[in-house]
Amino acid sequence: MSELVIRGGTVVDGTGGPALSADVAVDGGRITEIGTGLKGDRELDASGHVVAPGFIDIHTHYDAQVFWDPALTPSCYHGVTTVVAGNCGFSIAPTRPEHRDLIARTLEKVEDMDVAALAAGIPWDFETFPEYLESVERRGLGLNFCCLHRPYSAPALRDGRCRIRPNGDLRRGPIHV
Repeated sequence: MSELVIRGGTVVDGTGGPALSADVAVDGGRITEIGTGLKGDRELDASGHVVAPGFIDIHTHYDAQVFWDPALTPSCYHGVTTVVAGNCGFSIAPTRPEHRDLIARTLEKVEDMDVAALAAGIPWDFETFPEYLESVERRGLGLNFCCLHRPYSAPALRDGRCRIRPNGDLRRGPIHV
């Protein structure tokens, strides 16, 4: 007898094999068996539904939203269990205090985010990338969260690519690190 059985769903296991009608047993948060006629202390009827592993959203812009929306909506509504932030050559970390306004204004232009909402929502209790990840972790999340990391923040300004180097210099064009 398992802790949980998800009964009668169409199981798509992510291996590329055909979907099958089956029960899924879960113990200690892990799938322990897939088959028919499984028994559990708790049972969920998945008839008419697909039972599948979570999806990975490899291109998100949750770098700031992660602070005020731990569910990372709407991704969580679509079966996503892992998101990747820091895409498009831009992230809010690492960022020095004197660059926070530039980052917020860039998010306003590129992502149509409100500067006042960003000021209220981002705690800015970090400068380095490891401090950013610690800040995110302190607040907790409903999904797995990972980031593409660059050694500098790279906002896309309206008149071309511009990079903020670790020493604070703004440079146009590619920077070879």
